[in-house]
Amino acid sequence: MATRQLAVIMFTDIVGYTALMGNDENKAFKLLDINRKLQKPLIEKFNGRWIKELGDGVLASFHSVTDAVSAATMIQEQSRTGNQFQLRIGIHMGEVVFDNDDVFGDGVNIASRIQSAATAGATYLSETVYQNISNKKEFQTEFVKEEMLKNVKDPVKIYQLVADKPAKTTLIASNLDDQKSIAVLPFVNMSVDPEQEYFCDGVTEEIINTLAQLNKLRVVARTSVFAFKGKQLDVREIGHMLNVATLLEGSVRKSGNRLRITTQLVRAKDGAHLWSDKYDRELNDVFAIQEDIAENVGKALLNYLSSQEKDALRRPETNIEAYEHFLKGRQLLHGLQFSESKVHFEKAVASDPGYAPAYAGLASLHAWMYEWEGGRNEDLIAAELNSQKALTFAPNLSESHSARGFVFSLAGRYEEATKAFQKAIELNPKNFDAYYFFGRTSFAKGDIAISADMFLRASEVRREDFQSMLLYAQSLNKLGDKRHSEAVAEGIERARKFLELSPNDKRALSLTCINLLEIGNREEAIAWANKALELDPDDTGVLVNTACMFARDGNKERSLELLEKVFGKGFGKRDWIENDPDYDSLRDEPRFRALLKKLK
Repeated sequence: MATRQLAVIMFTDIVGYTALMGNDENKAFKLLDINRKLQKPLIEKFNGRWIKELGDGVLASFHSVTDAVSAATMIQEQSRTGNQFQLRIGIHMGEVVFDNDDVFGDGVNIASRIQSAATAGATYLSETVYQNISNKKEFQTEFVKEEMLKNVKDPVKIYQLVADKPAKTTLIASNLDDQKSIAVLPFVNMSVDPEQEYFCDGVTEEIINTLAQLNKLRVVARTSVFAFKGKQLDVREIGHMLNVATLLEGSVRKSGNRLRITTQLVRAKDGAHLWSDKYDRELNDVFAIQEDIAENVGKALLNYLSSQEKDALRRPETNIEAYEHFLKGRQLLHGLQFSESKVHFEKAVASDPGYAPAYAGLASLHAWMYEWEGGRNEDLIAAELNSQKALTFAPNLSESHSARGFVFSLAGRYEEATKAFQKAIELNPKNFDAYYFFGRTSFAKGDIAISADMFLRASEVRREDFQSMLLYAQSLNKLGDKRHSEAVAEGIERARKFLELSPNDKRALSLTCINLLEIGNREEAIAWANKALELDPDDTGVLVNTACMFARDGNKERSLELLEKVFGKGFGKRDWIENDPDYDSLRDEPRFRALLKKLK
């Protein structure tokens, strides 16, 4: 007989189970048995009712919120013991219908949707659950977001049990203290002229790059923080989304030769001010201001800066005209506006022939043009020439060495590239580009084990970056390493988080669709690929990435059709393609072999 009553519903799900099932069925079935033996007694211990299993998921009900949350806490603790596996858990209290040995209703649906939204290793709670435990000291919670859930009429506020936030991923052995972490939010342009936006963004990025020199401080990358530009969100919510303990906010007003910068460092969990300052200076003082801000933030978070760390905060200086052109060139390069970027970088070095960062920018620009605009030799020559100038004027600037390593890599001069990347890392052990491009270089030359190590290190430097983690997974797959499935799951998780901030990011959509297919999410993979193609049907990266996905899916015709738009024009790196397993299904196709012949 069916009965309607108020109940607390808990859903659990094993992270990465689908991928594991595809790779090792026996291990997957053993994991289900371990999961069952772990959860069932704990659910019963806290007066819960084990209702049923749904694949790798478990549905249970409880009479009280305290019992449900206590059970979830202990289940999460024990599942992580010995790194057995990770769970996503969702809990909601609402009216449901019990019928024989099953349960139905909106309350069940909401709990299920909350569980699906949870990050790996986390327990997410609905607002009704949160309200019941908010005054209980044994439970600490954080607001996550308000979201429209599928088949749920009204938006649902979601909270997370703080105890379930892993201090670090099982894949990344990091000694970074998450309390020593910061996101520099885009400074607000307070100038009358909206054209000064580039200057404001440039100052923000310079402070990010300066703080990134401090080894004991985790700094969120520009790509992630600029997703919040123009959005009015609570600092606690931003801190949670970026997984940082502190945020730096600020504003810039530039008028003639005067500059006013205000800034404040806040604690993410409660918005408390840790440090603030205001600078009214001449425009030429912008370098000293940026250095002063970075030093004060460093002292506030690390307590003490050594003389070596203070030296690391000093960036190359130049005149204001060169600096403004440099900022414009870099902003345009981020937007892949190559020809416009080139104009401003060249104006920067014309104004200051000794400004190393501008030469490094030109080197990177020409390198990208060589890789994605037809492999013109003049671009490769220009990239090498400018990277050498950057080194001449700033031999101890890590970015100069990593830019030169990238150039050597494109030229196939792998030994020289390796030495350049190693020097860049020696000068700045947190240089993401050095690890990332070292990984790409190693993969292209067939040193897959080294590529895996470099991509992993890159993902440690930027723990929010999905691409380095997915390329790490690719290298592990090539090596036959059993950690491959975990890396794929984490890479997808990072991409989902990034797309929450930037839902139309074609790079994230096109890169991750391949991995969605790999874990069995075929419909979602195809949807992501098609959306990326709709956003930019001519983008070289989108065409290549989606072609790889369709090749893996067995749609050779669609894959070759896309590749002909890229490889047919001579774009692409043959040595990388020869090592990339995404192309394996095409290797015997005459059209594919003909395309390879067109590549260098």
